[in-house]
Amino acid sequence: MRQQRGSNVLEKLNRHQQEAVLETSSNLLIIAGAGSGKTKTLTHKVAYIIEQGLAQPRQIMALTFTNKAANEMKERIEKLIGKSIDELYIGTFHAIALRILRNEGFKYTVYDTKDQEALIKEILTRLNIDRKLYPPKMFISRISEHKLNLIKPDDISPNNPVDSLVKRVYTAYEEALAKASAVDFDNIILKAIELLENNQHIREKYANRFKYIFIDEYQDTNYPQYVFVKLLYNGNNRVCAVGDEDQSIYGFRGADVTKILNFSKDYDNCRIVKLLENYRSTQEILDVANRVISRNTLRHDKELYSSKTGGLVEIKEYESPRHEAQSIAMRIEELIEDGVKPSDIAVLYRTNYQSRIIEEELVKHGIPYRIVGSNRFFERKEVKDIVAYLKLALNPYDNISFLRAIQSHPRGAGKKLIERITAAAEGESLMERSRKLIKEKQITKKQEKVLSEFLEIFEGINGDTPAGEAIEMVFEKSGYKKYLEESKENGRIDNIMELNNAAAGMSLEEFVESVSLYDYSNDIDASSAVNLMTIHASKGLEFHSVFVVGVEEGLFPNANLKESQLEIEEERRLFYVAITRAKRNVFISYATTRMRSGEWVSVRPSRFIQELKTDRARVSFSRGDMVNHAIYGRGVVVAVEKLEDTEMLTVNFYKSGIKRVLAKDRSLESI
Repeated sequence: MRQQRGSNVLEKLNRHQQEAVLETSSNLLIIAGAGSGKTKTLTHKVAYIIEQGLAQPRQIMALTFTNKAANEMKERIEKLIGKSIDELYIGTFHAIALRILRNEGFKYTVYDTKDQEALIKEILTRLNIDRKLYPPKMFISRISEHKLNLIKPDDISPNNPVDSLVKRVYTAYEEALAKASAVDFDNIILKAIELLENNQHIREKYANRFKYIFIDEYQDTNYPQYVFVKLLYNGNNRVCAVGDEDQSIYGFRGADVTKILNFSKDYDNCRIVKLLENYRSTQEILDVANRVISRNTLRHDKELYSSKTGGLVEIKEYESPRHEAQSIAMRIEELIEDGVKPSDIAVLYRTNYQSRIIEEELVKHGIPYRIVGSNRFFERKEVKDIVAYLKLALNPYDNISFLRAIQSHPRGAGKKLIERITAAAEGESLMERSRKLIKEKQITKKQEKVLSEFLEIFEGINGDTPAGEAIEMVFEKSGYKKYLEESKENGRIDNIMELNNAAAGMSLEEFVESVSLYDYSNDIDASSAVNLMTIHASKGLEFHSVFVVGVEEGLFPNANLKESQLEIEEERRLFYVAITRAKRNVFISYATTRMRSGEWVSVRPSRFIQELKTDRARVSFSRGDMVNHAIYGRGVVVAVEKLEDTEMLTVNFYKSGIKRVLAKDRSLESI
């Protein structure tokens, strides 16, 4: 550790943050617990290195996962040292990799997702591969998966016909990219790796240039990003990674939690500094969060602590998701009445479709809200697509719904067919025009087949048809279900299943009318709206009060898991992330029944709820435990005093105030 010479950069840092900043001679892993000042420590460390003359800005690389994080870090560092640092290599992995490629004379056009899909469609047409049977998104997903594992087309050994098709398309796709001097997002880092691996002098040039390499959110790195950094390490420069394995929740994107756990094996002469003081949450919240995450084995041993107290953690059971949503809406009203800003309240759920009932109850209570990272339920594409079919089934003159339905997904209804249909005579509906084109043989056999199959979808559906039955018929007969399944769009399928649940007990006419009358306020001021989002979308955010809903087996942890240790531990980390978003209040809830495919079924509390209850019994009482007393009512334990053969608890009862009671008091029970 190098002693600083008169630095004000160290001011306002706690002891452990200072320790991390001052360590400049070793490779360093900073384990930064939730709310522990990760960005502050990282920016102060970069500023300190520049201030002390240990490296010039051009000799420092700082890798982030978002442009926003990079810009924020740059601004903070410049403010700390009082000068511009434009020469600093700071940005996302993709931005830095592209910068190196361009420095070395490689001028690529970057294809975005739409460009990528357009190219795949062209390739499928050229190779005579049926896009209805094998959707472009399936190939995009499989190719990206291969690239995350650094697998090239020639490395694939097909085990089945689909693998063979993927290899053919992947090969043609890479050839097309090369011919166009283009790269997709995955290829940016792969091309940089290829450059560094195949050109020793270029690799040494950058490894010698960058005296310090910083990596933010190290727990989220995937394999190519890991290899990219390893190639820039030469044993003489220093790597500083900042992250928290307890917040590694992006395994589905290729993030590998073992990378942060093995950092000291990958980089010799390594020190580990842990930042455990949490500046966001109260100790009561952290006590519960620590108990949750302590069940995981893939982690460094640590417990977060805080100087703040007086927080509330509540776990509640409800008869149904509707009761749960009603209670949440009423509690939000109470919080707002008590002075909590709506924007400082968040409702978190495991999957997007869960928002539907919450949205309905907030609308009923007149509480403004916004969906973060997604659309409102009835504004989601797949929901609007299926509703368009339903509207058309009721009203064959609804030309807007006709065009949306027929173009909702690939079915062979190309531009020319749509042009023929829309050339309808005045007063003639597109449905009538379609029947006329078929009857009078004005279109090709292929177009006739497509149009006939589309019109058949609506046979047997009328206003009296049960809405759930109509949704299932449309979803199945239209081919939309098969399309989503083959595209592996499980979240979108879940939304259609939830649409079916919303239709329970209604006729088609009643349901379509209710959807049409559903009033969303479009001009929502974010500062006056409650936040609804998935737990994944909440990462990095914080709120005064957080509701974690639907904590049930099959939902959280998710039913699609293979029950492997890795997957269950990631789900538990997700629960931990949800809890640690809260500054003051955490309301955890679950239902005992839930509607599945239009029928009510019994569901069990999540194993994570059970673990908290088991831990509570095993460790007796601790701060943050929710209790109920026969006389004083409900409350939260704020202090525990160990006596010879029992414990004395200080409890903040909601209605009775602060009381001291014996832990073995028979009137007292855990909630």
